[in-house]
Amino acid sequence: MGPGKDNLSDSVSVLTQRQLDKFIRDYRIPLDFNPVLPSKDETVYPFRQGKFPLYTRVCNFANYRVPFSNVFRYFYEFITAGDWYTFAHRKGIPSPSGDERSSLKNWKDNFFWLDDRCLPVEMVWRFKDQSMSFDLGEGFVFNHELARALIDNQSPP
Repeated sequence: MGPGKDNLSDSVSVLTQRQLDKFIRDYRIPLDFNPVLPSKDETVYPFRQGKFPLYTRVCNFANYRVPFSNVFRYFYEFITAGDWYTFAHRKGIPSPSGDERSSLKNWKDNFFWLDDRCLPVEMVWRFKDQSMSFDLGEGFVFNHELARALIDNQSPP
């Protein structure tokens, strides 16, 4: 059985070191986040201690960047999809991507590890039995200039 939504313990990466090096250059991943290619038989779950798996296709197709920031939260909201947490584009906000997709197939086989400090400090890990708020809230602060630059310079379709 290939990687699916209920079997992350079967999900391995097919990235090569050469592909990872190019991805790091192209997307300007800071080297101080210690990007590491998984071994050929290493699954995405369980996570490596102190690491976060980054799937390359979220950068390719949704214009994500590392480190993540509140600008990301401006464009996307956290949603549930069955037992999964995922992101959906916020309604009424221009897209930072020229190729906004409702579904992306075969994305789980291209990941690598980054230090988990690339995640926002305020990010809280959630579990399916916990409630979540999707609102930005009145005190939400983000870099408006960066958001405008991402809209004006969308990732190519």
